[in-house]
Amino acid sequence: MFSTVGIVIKPNDPPSEKTAKELYQHIESKGIHVIKERNKIDSGTDLIIAIGGDGTLLNTARSVVDKNIPMVGINLGRLGFLADIKVDDMKSALDQVLAGVFTQEKRFLLSCEIDGDSADKHYLAFNDVVIHRKERLRMIEFDVFIDDSFINTQRADGLIIATPTGSTAYSLSSGGPIMHPGIEAIGIVSICPHTMSHRPLIVPSSKEITVKIRDVEEGVNISFDGHDSFHLKSDQTIKIKQHINFVNLLHPEDYDYFQILRNKLHWGGKF
Repeated sequence: MFSTVGIVIKPNDPPSEKTAKELYQHIESKGIHVIKERNKIDSGTDLIIAIGGDGTLLNTARSVVDKNIPMVGINLGRLGFLADIKVDDMKSALDQVLAGVFTQEKRFLLSCEIDGDSADKHYLAFNDVVIHRKERLRMIEFDVFIDDSFINTQRADGLIIATPTGSTAYSLSSGGPIMHPGIEAIGIVSICPHTMSHRPLIVPSSKEITVKIRDVEEGVNISFDGHDSFHLKSDQTIKIKQHINFVNLLHPEDYDYFQILRNKLHWGGKF
């Protein structure tokens, strides 16, 4: 089913490099061509294996989402919400995937435009877009709109706009809800709002979210999945919407999202 497989690893990480070497040999022994350089992965690649952790998979997903290549993650990290295959199980799990026995799901990304950039410039986020203060202990003031409707003016330490994938990341630690990855919705979560009446808001992913910065003396940034941080100015406008293409994640056939939640969040078992 897969004749060409690309393998992406966490940069400068000896455990990832060691795991990748094992996989190179295992996959090539099956007569499958392996691409070992990220910049050579193109639309002719049938599958991408990301080795490292959720961060490695997030970075890879942003760069290949428009190439429509399915992905699978090998977890060398601590959490592993996305990269769900353990190293000890990777060969048997990948054998199943390569044989066409797997569970597939589509997950969307956010596309963000910043006022003042060129018309075709946009930034992608698999987890979240975060507007946040930098260093100074001073709140940010901003307006929030959904499509053409004004929602509110807020004073807060920042704002998180999260996908269902990102609902178990920064959004969760800021009091946001867990969203099942099968739903198409966007979470809007304030970071330490001045008024406690500002509660997390879930909107359909078909909506466009606009944030207008009202008062920024200095030290306010926007970041995407914790990377590509840019400084924002007063009166600058940010528009966020669902990206047109999806990431296709493949999992072993026995994949259970709720089991992952129980394990990672230390929820109790059955009584």
